[in-house]
Order: sequence, then structure tokens, then C-alpha cells
Amino acid sequence: MKKRDWEILLGLVTVLLGWQLAGMTAQASYNSMFAREGYLAKHERLDATRTFERRISRYKSVYVTQNKAGRIRNVSVMFYAKPQKAHFTTYASHWINVRQLRNGQLYAYNDRTVYGNYLVAYHQFARGHGTTIKAGSRPVNLHFSKKGNLLVRYQKNLLTVHLKSGQINLNGKATSVKHNRQFKRAVPTKGTRVKRLIADAKRYLGVPYKYAGRDAFGGLDCASFVDQVYLDVEHRDIGGMTGVQQKLGKHVAVRKAKAGDLLFWQIAGQKYTYHVAMAIGHGKLIEEAGKSVHVSKIANRHPQFAIHMK
Repeated sequence: MKKRDWEILLGLVTVLLGWQLAGMTAQASYNSMFAREGYLAKHERLDATRTFERRISRYKSVYVTQNKAGRIRNVSVMFYAKPQKAHFTTYASHWINVRQLRNGQLYAYNDRTVYGNYLVAYHQFARGHGTTIKAGSRPVNLHFSKKGNLLVRYQKNLLTVHLKSGQINLNGKATSVKHNRQFKRAVPTKGTRVKRLIADAKRYLGVPYKYAGRDAFGGLDCASFVDQVYLDVEHRDIGGMTGVQQKLGKHVAVRKAKAGDLLFWQIAGQKYTYHVAMAIGHGKLIEEAGKSVHVSKIANRHPQFAIHMK
């Protein structure tokens, strides 16, 4: 083999090894981020009993989950491209979500995903600290004050969320419950528990899929969708990630799943699940997947197992 041929061969080998190493690095990073996501999910406070969405200006709103005592566990600041009215008109273009852990710390993330359509970059911080992340191209500063309040600075505005009392102020003035909005129609209150769960789930038909989304006004993912339904109907926080939800109740075969039960998808040989839906009876399920919330036949989707929800 001539010297030139050896150089070409060596070059090809170098490129192939580079691709392989890059793939291994990307996979390692993906696994690391997924592990971090799982850690955060397991250490969240899962005692929320209610949610509300409050319009704070023509182009901003805040989605909140609270526990029975009124303490805030989740705050999503929604940014809209078009002016918002008293009723739902259009989905948010960007959002920033802040959630609380059992150790008292907060973590935040935005709607920008990494590794395609999955995983977001998480920013964890304790009292007296904060971080800056973007809503689209707009930098937003988050600070966890020593008094236990979340301070959100964007443009020339200051949003203060009192995590203990539930009070929300914009530029020093209290926002009003009169500006709370419901998504489409009201949460159903009549009928059996199962009928209310199904009716409520169908309120979200068409809501766009957004990985790690928490508010129907901006988009949901599979786990936050079923969590929202249970919060609406049963005032019960079942967690916003499948790794938490898959440990909720008794595992049963898919064929034994009843309406209101959760259905899970799992990669063979892996402990974690990657998708969840809710059985609604008659061989059908409702899920947040693909482009938006929709109804499918269970037989066409092939979930691996179900959890009977009580």
C-alpha cells in the first residue's frame, strides 16, 4: 500500500473513531441528564391539592400549584406573543418553570429542550441564590430570597411570589384572583370519580405536546398531563414524571386496566418508563403524545403495564 493510501486510510479511521467517541459522549451526557431529572422528580414535594392560572399582564401569566395550607410548590411564568384576554385565546410561546424540592431548594428550567425534543437543562439553587435563564431570547433572572420568596425579574418588571403565603405581587402590587383563568370550560363536578376523570382529561384535547411543560396554556407532556387531571378532579398530586407515577399503585396487566388507571411504556431491560397515558374504557386511552392530547386505541399503542389507581 502506498504512503498516500495509508494517509487516506488513517484519515478515515480517525473520522470514524471521532464519530464513535462523539456518540458515546452524547449518550453519556443524555444518561447523566436523565439521571438528574429522575433525582429531582423523586425529591419534589408532592403535596399540591390545587392549581390556578393568573393573568398578570397582557402578555404574561403565572401558573401555580399549591398545597392545602396555601404553600406554593410550582410556579410557571408564561410569555405570550399575542395579547391575552380574560379567557383562553392562544398558547404561550415560551415559559419558565420553577419547582420546589423537599430540602427547601428550588430548581428551574425553560421550554428549550436538548437532545432533540427531550430533556431540559435544570438549574438548582438554594435561598440567597439564583440563576438567569431565557424565555425565548429574553433573559429572566430568578432569585430565591432569604425570606423564602421567589423573585422573577424580566425586562423592567419584578414578579414576587411568596411561596409560603401564596401571595403574588407584580412591581410591588398584589395581583388579583379576579384575573384567574380556567382552561376552556370548568372542571367537571358531576358524575362518578371515573366519569369526572375522563371528562376532565378530554378538556385538554388538542393541547400541544411540550416536554416538561406544566401549564395547559403553554403545553404539557405525558406525565404532567395525567398529573393535571388528577389535581383537577381529586386534588391529588401524583408527580410530573413517569418515574414517580409508575410507583403509585398496584401493577396490573394492560388487559386488566380500568378507566382512570395509568398505562406505561418501558424499554426492555430498563427500569425506567418513558411514557404514560390514562385508560378511559372501551379499549381506549387518552395521552399527550406526538403533536397534542388525543384519544387512541390501546391495542394500537402497546403499553407494557398498567397501574390500578385508587
